[in-house]
Amino acid sequence: MKKYSLFIVLLGLLITSCEDFLDRDPLDKITDQQMTFSAKEMELYANKYYGNFPVLGGADYGPYERDNASDNLVSGSYIFDAQISGTITVPSSGGGWDWTMLRGLNFFIDNYHKSQDPISETAPYIGEIYFWRAWFYYDKLKQFGDLPWIGKALYADSEELFDARVSRTVIADSIIADLDKAISLLPEKSVATSGRIHKDVALLFQSRVALYEGTWEKYHNGTAFGVANSDPDRFFRVAANAARAVIDKDVYAIEPVGGDKSKGYWSLFNQTDLSTNKEVLLWKKYDMGLGVYNNSQSIWGVSDNNTGVSKYMVEAYLCSDGKPISISPLYQGDDLVEKEVQDRDPRLRQTIYQKGDPRVIVNGQVSGSFTVPDMTYDSRLRNTTGYQLYKGCDPAAVHEGGYITASIIFRYAEVLCNYAEAKAELGECSQNDLDISVNQLRDRVDMPHMTVNVGFVDPKWDFPELSPLLNEIRRERRVEFACEGYRFDDLMRWAAADLIKRPMLGAKMKQFADIKDQFKPVLDPSAIPVNDAGYIAPHWNSPAKNGWQFDEKKNWLKPLPSNELVLNSNL
Repeated sequence: MKKYSLFIVLLGLLITSCEDFLDRDPLDKITDQQMTFSAKEMELYANKYYGNFPVLGGADYGPYERDNASDNLVSGSYIFDAQISGTITVPSSGGGWDWTMLRGLNFFIDNYHKSQDPISETAPYIGEIYFWRAWFYYDKLKQFGDLPWIGKALYADSEELFDARVSRTVIADSIIADLDKAISLLPEKSVATSGRIHKDVALLFQSRVALYEGTWEKYHNGTAFGVANSDPDRFFRVAANAARAVIDKDVYAIEPVGGDKSKGYWSLFNQTDLSTNKEVLLWKKYDMGLGVYNNSQSIWGVSDNNTGVSKYMVEAYLCSDGKPISISPLYQGDDLVEKEVQDRDPRLRQTIYQKGDPRVIVNGQVSGSFTVPDMTYDSRLRNTTGYQLYKGCDPAAVHEGGYITASIIFRYAEVLCNYAEAKAELGECSQNDLDISVNQLRDRVDMPHMTVNVGFVDPKWDFPELSPLLNEIRRERRVEFACEGYRFDDLMRWAAADLIKRPMLGAKMKQFADIKDQFKPVLDPSAIPVNDAGYIAPHWNSPAKNGWQFDEKKNWLKPLPSNELVLNSNL
């Protein structure tokens, strides 16, 4: 049984067109005697991997819940994510150490050359499989660091089942090499089949992988999680080049939806059809007629799913003069939420609910408006901080047993943020680099441009040891992707332990206690934890009162399951 430790599924190629060839001898190997690897078979084979994209649907409430594992949202459960809360334990099995997907990908790569169809027909699907192998390994790299690199399909007697792990930098290089192959094979977006991976998706993903590894190796250097003799700049170069390749195509643009700069950012996340949107590289369409829908609006549109936007997230937004709240004369303090959003980056106003925002729109008519956060709902539905998420909530979404709000998978904004950060890490970021990247995001909401000299000193920068420019580029990334699920990875790759371990807070409680009768049911202020300074502190009565118990000696990565270490001592 030892030989099943890494690749336990020996019959795991699940494609409808190949059921006949799977249902026969031998049982300990997958053979290809009846499979021709035609372009059509390749397409069907590749289809099954699209379910790995994080999208809206089913019990998944979308990207907005995933930022609970960060300092952007404050879940009502202080152990929402065991890794970041420091409560993770070594599992006996499972724990993310699942290699089933890789075997199917490697089987395809081992055999696609047998196809009799012209490469012009098969190249897109070969490119997709190389993309998906990169996707698989990137996910494992983020979780476990060093990994075995398995480049072919294994069987019960394969010696590679007992391979040791190799350095994460080798794994990252291998992922980037797979993406190079994908980029060379995939079609341009203009000729790609709608809804399928194309060349620009692979380029964006390559910039993501390279930026992640470059920053990980730079900021974890000198620790047990670093890489010996690392050269992070070579990854930054890959990230910058991949992002620039997309920028230079001049086919994508950052535009407010409907031309409305006061609402266009918010509207981006509440569309049902993104086929003509110039920012979106890849998205998922839902169709009630086909039984394909999501449940996101029933959660986020009605309440806040036992979470709330954190005070740290709200404080990150600049004032409308382009300066941080610590030094801008425009900042009106935090006594009232409605005052906090005034004269601020418009993305803040489009990210958290304000009084008067519609909650329900039926046939174009507002039938319910936001007055107070849902702080008195039951434990599953309550808002935890007094800052209620508005981004991703569409009051006009039609409910017919489900919702068809489109799910964005890749958008151009990430290309721009990746490019600016990689160039800044290289020490090469010019004003032109900022103008073709992050300043495009600012133009959408009429915010002042970022400049290479920044022009101010923020005494509350999250990373005071870094340059002003890197601090502001990181701020821009946080604001642009607020509550979209990027923040956990950013905290990990930046080794941002100080941010992870801060006490998680919400708004000032007094403003809600003063209007407790407006809540339904009436708010009981004594039932909401508050810290000594009067701020809502959802974890005040938990072990995370003074911050998550994140352990820098071990929690940057997940532990391998104990049974795998017994089965393969080389791990």
